[in-house]
Amino acid sequence: MQFTIGELAKKAKLSADTIRFYEKKQLIHPPRRADNNYRYYDQDSLTGLIFIRHCRELGMSLKEIQALHEQLQQPEQNCGHVNDVISEHLQHVTEKIQQLEQFKVQLEQLKNSCHANASVKDCEIIQALQRPDESKDSMPVNRFDLH
Repeated sequence: MQFTIGELAKKAKLSADTIRFYEKKQLIHPPRRADNNYRYYDQDSLTGLIFIRHCRELGMSLKEIQALHEQLQQPEQNCGHVNDVISEHLQHVTEKIQQLEQFKVQLEQLKNSCHANASVKDCEIIQALQRPDESKDSMPVNRFDLH
């Protein structure tokens, strides 16, 4: 089955620009050009784009997707490297969750410091956000400790 880029975009649930981007990154095969100069994509392109979209939905980087794509080019080899890529991404997700939990605590502290009847110039949230960092090297876990 052959698809125009519009049909492929609809089936893959991606924009035509996104498809062209992945094509330039060589994550899908270049389309066949017909006499009318239209691009025609095949089922493998659709399968590849669905794979990429699912990876992106899991928050995977382009580098991680490219690493998995390389593995797809050698389907008979052991899938240990695939597992390694996923394990590394899981570690990144775990670290991001921890970072988001820290952000949540900091935002709650900021929110709790608000006195709605104060003027913006006296707003403790604004003042905390304008305060210089204590250290240039890294942001402390409790940067916005207002108590």
